Amino acid sequence: MNIDTQSVNQTVSAMAVVLAKYLNPEEVRLLTTHWQRHSTVSVKMMQQCVLDATRRYPELQKHKSDIRKGFWNTMQTDHQQVAEESGNSVEIGEQKSISEMLQAFYTVMEAIGSQLTESDKRSFFHIMHQTVSKERTFKGHSIDINQFLEGARPVIPDNEHILNNLIQLAYICLCDIAGPVEADEILFRVAETAKQSYPRAVVEKLF
Repeated sequence: MNIDTQSVNQTVSAMAVVLAKYLNPEEVRLLTTHWQRHSTVSVKMMQQCVLDATRRYPELQKHKSDIRKGFWNTMQTDHQQVAEESGNSVEIGEQKSISEMLQAFYTVMEAIGSQLTESDKRSFFHIMHQTVSKERTFKGHSIDINQFLEGARPVIPDNEHILNNLIQLAYICLCDIAGPVEADEILFRVAETAKQSYPRAVVEKLF
């Protein structure tokens, strides 16, 4: 619990830095005080925080994309050290059996592709592939996201933090392709699809 609380506090503090470019200190404090009540750092938390900020301060709408990307960077940095520390532990003795979480991840990504037009699908996976190759969170891992376009499943570390970061990144890319409203709806639909095949708790850990 202390780890989760510390993670949320650190992430919210970093989010405050992002918002400081657009709001005065008191406005930032009002938002971030409320956000510290979240129990864990997740995609849902980010979605809610962006929604809170733009609803309370409509003038932020034109900066929504930059704020969302800034929030993503704070979350990615927050998880980076944990992912690096735990990444190697999965490789010994567990590679032969793919976890339910990794299988659920594959299902979610394939379901996202099925929700998009052929053109948007190609753009989505290309953008995500390029972004994954640049993000330091995935440094040391060769993840070929473009394989989803070929109907294949790329080799991905069976690691909760890495999979969670990939879903967060998928959401950011979806927002760029389809817009935030449609991205939210697609993520909801694919999560429900995954829950039909895997335990609810497993799927929710991805998001």
